[in-house]
Amino acid sequence: MKWYENVVKVCMGVQPGERVLLITDEALSNEQELLARTIAEIGPGELVRWTLPEAERPLHVAPPQVLECARTFDVGIQFLAHATTEEQPYRFSLLQATAEGGRMRFATGLRIDQSILEHELSADYRQIAAITHGLYEFLQGRSEVHITSPLGTDLRLSIAGRQVAVDPGIIRKPGYYNLPAGECYVAPLEDSANGTLVVDKSFPGILIKKPIRLTFSKGRVTKIEGGTEAKQLLRLIEEGERKENGEGCRTIAELGIGTNPAARITGNVMTDEKVMGTIHIAIGHNAVPPYNGQNKAPIHLDGVMGNPTVVVDGETLIENGRYLI
Repeated sequence: MKWYENVVKVCMGVQPGERVLLITDEALSNEQELLARTIAEIGPGELVRWTLPEAERPLHVAPPQVLECARTFDVGIQFLAHATTEEQPYRFSLLQATAEGGRMRFATGLRIDQSILEHELSADYRQIAAITHGLYEFLQGRSEVHITSPLGTDLRLSIAGRQVAVDPGIIRKPGYYNLPAGECYVAPLEDSANGTLVVDKSFPGILIKKPIRLTFSKGRVTKIEGGTEAKQLLRLIEEGERKENGEGCRTIAELGIGTNPAARITGNVMTDEKVMGTIHIAIGHNAVPPYNGQNKAPIHLDGVMGNPTVVVDGETLIENGRYLI
């Protein structure tokens, strides 16, 4: 099965008569055409196609007509070859519109290239969905999480009372999802994280060679140590802190667990956070569905780490990167 057939038929499950919103940037115009042809073969009620105008980027909000589609249509697919943290407000505007409408199942993929099309987007999403939902069943309703790793991670946080979310790749319910997919995630209580997190794989746009050590106290990052990559991360945070809601840039936002056996560490968060055997801790914005947290910030930065051991309410879920459920 071709990647575009996998996306339209398996992942999104587009049905005859459904109204579909299809978005790409100019670099993926050929891929937009392949997706549009596949959707057209199914017989949609309506297909609206939009290409981000390169000359106007970075965008800060989607056009009104696109936001209206996000509120009222059945299916949305967005793939962008180029994506920056400066454009996060644009992506948040689509996410918010999708949540307001409560109708669309919307999938988005960032920094998409041919390798991702051939690997992560061609994966067996029925298998990925089974793994992801198994993690959901384990985590929902739990409270205390303790994360350790061979490199020195020793972090405790709470997910008490928080709704666990899934990004399984088989998308049949309204909401905002990722493609490539493959993670189970939750927003920790914003003041609950204490201890040390050592991130050895990546942050968005940063492929890590020397691990980055972050110290958390009462949910906030108080110290960042490491090499060149640590300085890159600090610059991203400091840039965010100069913007509206900048005070939220250092607050914990997410605990996520990768569930995609076909995903690879590439420096692209869209693939990195999906890698089976890794977890990610994000800082920044989570005050929006499906996170349903309470922290507002202009950035959301996922730090991916390998070989984690995760103990939840005294029960081991992951041991040195191996899932025990």
